[in-house]
Amino acid sequence: MIRIVVVDDHPMFRTGLIQAVTVDGDIAAVGEGGSAAEAVELVASLRPDVLLLDAQMSDDGLERIPEIVLAHPETRIVVVTASEDDKDIARAVEAGVYGYVFKGTTGSDMRAIVRQVNKGESVIPKDMFGRLMGMLKAKPATLGPAGDAKLSKQETQVLQYLAQGLSNREIGKCLDITERTVKFHLSNTFSKLHVRNRVEASITARRMWPELEG
Repeated sequence: MIRIVVVDDHPMFRTGLIQAVTVDGDIAAVGEGGSAAEAVELVASLRPDVLLLDAQMSDDGLERIPEIVLAHPETRIVVVTASEDDKDIARAVEAGVYGYVFKGTTGSDMRAIVRQVNKGESVIPKDMFGRLMGMLKAKPATLGPAGDAKLSKQETQVLQYLAQGLSNREIGKCLDITERTVKFHLSNTFSKLHVRNRVEASITARRMWPELEG
């Protein structure tokens, strides 16, 4: 069972989201709230697997994300918002969220996103991915000493496919390995590169291999 907390300052949306996400029975809402301050308290007391958090609340959900990530890294955060502002997405990713999705996302897609994030995968809208990486790459490199990382041949292959936007399943098919093996290689690679998620890993990969830009 995947345990989630939903925080949004619109009660009707919050209720609808909970109903949509929990309909299949493998996801359970263990708490809900209407402010970023409540999000901090709920995560601390309930230790959910996934937090679905609105970024556009009166007390700015994005500002509290680093606090939650630092105190409870085992809880994976998905920002659910109406904002398509590139700067908001960049702030969220830099803060350490696992996903950023829009409020128009269907119930079935939201369930899939929760399951994917619970497995440790990141979810960023594909149409935003390129612009996001462009914004983050323009900043001073702060993602760790990638040049010193000693990656194995297969770790390198997995990272390069990741930087091209492939999912774990697609990477596995390309390399004829299981998804579990892909996850194992990614975990090792993230540690070696000193990155927290797939987006940061992709940015680092494109710094290491500029030819991936094409």
